[in-house]
Order: sequence, then C-alpha cells, then structure tokens
Amino acid sequence: MTQSALAAEEAAILRLIETNECAGCDLHEADLRRLDLSGADLTGADLEGANFYYANLDGAQLTDANLIDVNLGYASARGTLFNGSDLRYAIFHRTDLTGAVLIDTDLRESYIDKANFTGALLNGADMSDTLFLNADFSRASLCGALTWAGTEYRRGCDVAVPEDIDDKY
Repeated sequence: MTQSALAAEEAAILRLIETNECAGCDLHEADLRRLDLSGADLTGADLEGANFYYANLDGAQLTDANLIDVNLGYASARGTLFNGSDLRYAIFHRTDLTGAVLIDTDLRESYIDKANFTGALLNGADMSDTLFLNADFSRASLCGALTWAGTEYRRGCDVAVPEDIDDKY
C-alpha cells in the first residue's frame, strides 16, 4: 500500500498503518484516504489538514487530537471518540458519525452536509458559525452545546437536583 505525506512524518504514517496506533504523532496534512483505521488510537495526534476521505474510523480514539481543517467527507466514524478535539473548519460531507462521542469538541466554522449524527454525544461542543445542511441529529445529545448562532442548547438536558430540594417536593 502506498501512501503520500505532504508534511506528515513518513515513519508516523507507516507506524499507523502497521500497528493501528499513533497517539501523539505528527500526521498533519497526511493523506489517509480510504484507509481502514477502525479502532485506531490517535489520541492527541496532530492531524491538522489530514485527508480522511472515505476512511473507516469506526471506534477510533481521537480524543484531544488536532483535527483542524480535516476532510472527513464520506468517512465512517461510528462510535469514534473525539472528546476535546479541535475540529474547526472540518468538512463533514456525508460523514457517518452514528454514536460518536464529541463532548467538548470545537466544531466552529465546520461544514456539515448530509452528515449522520444519530445518537451522537455533542454535550458542550462549540458549533458556533458552523454551516449545517441536511444533517441528522436525531437522538443526539446536545446539552450545553453552542449552536451556530452562539446560543447554548439546553433542551433535553438532565439537570441534577440536590437531595434536600428533591425531598421537599
């Protein structure tokens, strides 16, 4: 399998392909199109500008990763963990994020078109200035997320009630 890497470290790409693990690696601008990276550990990796077009990221670990300006077009990221990741300017065109966990992610100014977020957790995500076209957020949790207009989303949030208040009612 041949890979191109415009700016990414070639050794990091080979390590990822061979071991499915590259936590903290420098993979910025890596061409990872059509790769099966399901279950990969990319925790804290620098993936800025990476191309994941048609890649399989199902169940991958991308917590705290730098994913600024990535292309996730047609990618499958079902059940993938993106907690705390920076996804500013990312492209989500026909991306399947069913059951993905994007808690406290930065999605500002991303492009989301025909993406599937069914059952995804987006609590605390910042989606201000994000362009949404035909995205499916059914059964997704958006508690505390900032919407495209900068408004905090509160519908459906579970609010903890202190025991002393609950006992009085």
